[in-house]
Amino acid sequence: MSDQEYYSEDSEEEILIEIKEVTLTKNELLYLSDSITLLMEHASEHGRVHMPARQLMPSAGVPVPVDLIQTIGLGVLIATDPINVSQEATLSFNLADLYLLRECCQSFIKINNELVGYNLLRKIYKVILSDSMEERAFIDKLTTGIDFSLKNSLEMTKFKDLEKLKEQQDDTTK
Repeated sequence: MSDQEYYSEDSEEEILIEIKEVTLTKNELLYLSDSITLLMEHASEHGRVHMPARQLMPSAGVPVPVDLIQTIGLGVLIATDPINVSQEATLSFNLADLYLLRECCQSFIKINNELVGYNLLRKIYKVILSDSMEERAFIDKLTTGIDFSLKNSLEMTKFKDLEKLKEQQDDTTK
């Protein structure tokens, strides 16, 4: 393994453990809770075998570590607390967990007239891709008002004139 590969794996691992906060609604948390199952590690002769703790039900499609189940469970308790008027919970997830939660999301899922799947996908992608979106917004701001098309530009006219000149020279040399 080259040094470059080693460092890129390290930086990828560092990125995946970066902690981000996400505010989720009661319906989103209940949906996530129903969509995940506990991932158990069982030792085998040739290493570790990862398997879900129970038979996967259609609603429990993604096996996840126990700490992620606890985080979602805490969110459910916070969001469903009768004194919590907003019925929301702000939770901290590392990026690896957010990628796992993304696997649960189906954009067409609706609970109590809330587009839970769609909203979760947007929230998760917004957090995962926040750096990319900030860079894109910065580039868009820098390039606002710049015409990148070559139509009708002076450079395009000069280029066409040069092409014609070259064609004329080629015709005279033949």
